[in-house]
Amino acid sequence: MNAEAAIRTARGGLGQYGFDKDAPIELVKYRENYVFRLTSETGDGYAIRLHRAGYRTDAEITTELAYLHALAEQGLGVSQPVATLNGDFMCVVVSEDGTVFQLDVLRWVEGGEPLGDITEAMSGESSLDPGAFRRLGVLTAELHRRTSFIGRGAAFHRQAWDAEGLVGVSAQWGNPLALQDLGQEDAALLEAAVEKLRHDLAPLSKSADRYGVIHADLTPENVLVGDDGKMVLIDFDDFGEGWHLFDLATILFFFQPHPLYENYREALLEGYGSVRPFPDGFLQSWELMLLARGLTYLGWAASRRGDEAAEYIVERVVPMVLGLAENYTSKSFTSAAP
Repeated sequence: MNAEAAIRTARGGLGQYGFDKDAPIELVKYRENYVFRLTSETGDGYAIRLHRAGYRTDAEITTELAYLHALAEQGLGVSQPVATLNGDFMCVVVSEDGTVFQLDVLRWVEGGEPLGDITEAMSGESSLDPGAFRRLGVLTAELHRRTSFIGRGAAFHRQAWDAEGLVGVSAQWGNPLALQDLGQEDAALLEAAVEKLRHDLAPLSKSADRYGVIHADLTPENVLVGDDGKMVLIDFDDFGEGWHLFDLATILFFFQPHPLYENYREALLEGYGSVRPFPDGFLQSWELMLLARGLTYLGWAASRRGDEAAEYIVERVVPMVLGLAENYTSKSFTSAAP
């Protein structure tokens, strides 16, 4: 389905939210979902998400939106979902060829700009101040504190970023070993790293001070910064349960080549720890989480060859992951206490 057909499909659900079906809509992003910006008659902006057919169940999307609503109600800087006229956070629409899509609406973050850019992070050109990472550490800790309070009840339907979800046979983002263009030695190194990770991640503690509901995709593009400096977390499409440290590792993953990486890491952990003190052994798993994060990107790219983002991963991220794998497989690991 091309962008024009996607817009026509999305318009089919606007009435359920009280919007004019002819309201101005523009394509903002397409990756897993189509994301459009709608401008209402009052001039307010909204993000319209048309989900990829079959990618998420209704229950999974409803869980995401209910969580976002609860977090926003508590004053946390997150995307704010908009309910339909019937009070639901999601509706279904049908495309011209009869395909059923899920659609939801979020309030647009006015004036918000991404915290950073992956390519600038990787190239070392990012001019971010460590103070930005301290503030992000505070916000991430607040997220984890509040999601721990909300908990995971019977209505929680999301994936787990645990050992199986990260590097298991049915890993959430695919098999990193399926990536083409790996040489024999590199493939063998990754295979050994994956096996070791499965062994080392499995016994990691899942106590509430280490594991819970996480964002799972806290890249610099998914953190918006307003004119007032306030940060807002967006794109919870991959949120689920997992280790809190995985969120922190994701924040810094692409900044590893940056000359200020250690300063950024120190600031991030300082900010996080000021809200949620680290339990004993919490940071022992840092290298595991960095490598696990990197392997998920390789798995994602393996099934999307030809995509611009996938090719960037093959060119720039694969060498970094190989370096992490070589360092990791040469060491022994002691898991944090349960």
